[in-house]
Amino acid sequence: MAQLHDGTSLATALSTPLDQLDDKLRDHLRQYYLPTSDAEYQKQLTAVQQARQQGSKTVDGITEIMVMRERPSPRSTYRLKRGAYDAPQDLVTAETPRSLPPFPANQPRNRLGLAHWLTAPNHPLTARTTVNRYWQMLFGQGLVSTPEDFGSQGKPPSHPELLDWLAKDFIEHDWNLRYLLKTIVMSSTYRQRSTVTAALWERDPENLLLARGSRFQLPAEMLRDNALAVSGLLVNKIGGAPVRPYEVAVSFKPVSRDKGAGLYRRSLYTFWKRTGPAPVMMTLDAAKRDVCVVKRERTSSPLQACVMMNDPQFVEASRMLAQRLIQQHQDNTQAIIVDMFRLLTSRHPTDQETAVLTKLVEEQANYFQEDPKRAEAFLKNGDAPRDAKIPAVRLAAIGMLANTLLNFDECVMRR
Repeated sequence: MAQLHDGTSLATALSTPLDQLDDKLRDHLRQYYLPTSDAEYQKQLTAVQQARQQGSKTVDGITEIMVMRERPSPRSTYRLKRGAYDAPQDLVTAETPRSLPPFPANQPRNRLGLAHWLTAPNHPLTARTTVNRYWQMLFGQGLVSTPEDFGSQGKPPSHPELLDWLAKDFIEHDWNLRYLLKTIVMSSTYRQRSTVTAALWERDPENLLLARGSRFQLPAEMLRDNALAVSGLLVNKIGGAPVRPYEVAVSFKPVSRDKGAGLYRRSLYTFWKRTGPAPVMMTLDAAKRDVCVVKRERTSSPLQACVMMNDPQFVEASRMLAQRLIQQHQDNTQAIIVDMFRLLTSRHPTDQETAVLTKLVEEQANYFQEDPKRAEAFLKNGDAPRDAKIPAVRLAAIGMLANTLLNFDECVMRR
């Protein structure tokens, strides 16, 4: 390589008398001779190359992330004239807004000091915004209905005293989220029924007075996880690398999907591309994540039902729930209907609902009996193994029952 680089041929170097060789040519000849003619050198070189390969393999197997580190001395920051980077004006120093408590004198003016300031007991925002976000998660709407803006441009809290008490109690219990959630869900306010009278609806249609339980559609991730849980497919492992379920292969071609347990992890672990989110999750109102979203939009469209009735993940969950209940109750269709309804809605069906669902099973059985290929096509959704002992028509008919109930209002709505 050295000879090719400077244009001098190896033959020319070899034909030059030894006493006329300069240091560069001597070095070139040595580099050629050692790896081609010296056996001991070749042995040592091979050992070094193997060690380097092993070292590279070890380093490549370590997951690395970018971190931040404080500079020994902070860089000077200036207010820029009309935002021009080359037109600095006044020197700017790190400080907190005057409308908030002053920065502690005993804290360093860095990120650690900022964290202590944010979590100080007298800070008016951190605990309140945290409490409001979890209230919003549980009730569908926060005590402050504009969680992205607690300032003068946002709406005031509907129950300021309650917000203050929850925030103070949260701080006094060492910012314990489990304690906060337990306090809220065990309250009589949270445990109310969501049914509403005409008089109450006329007086408080938005339920600002919290006189009834809230009612809203579950988030996209909960809808998927709920389907996996009731079907028995959900993998409860905590932690681990991101996974790629069915929708990822559709969204991010040519990225291949996982097989096995990776298809059934919680949605929390799903690989997510901010600039190209999964269409299935977007249809169910998941946030894009290319910008910070603290309050998701809630929609109700026929496309959502279309996704939940046809997406491979939901269809697979339907047939596996059907398979599990058939294995448990055998030919007792009545018991299957009651148990499935209870699993998906947390209540027993009425006599009228049982009659309607029994008729649905009969209709689906006749439909698949007319063309068994339709049953086979339905049962091919997903990778989960099928119980070959159960007749295809029977399994497909009960699977369609499960698919229907997964789209039932009481299954997709929080009541």
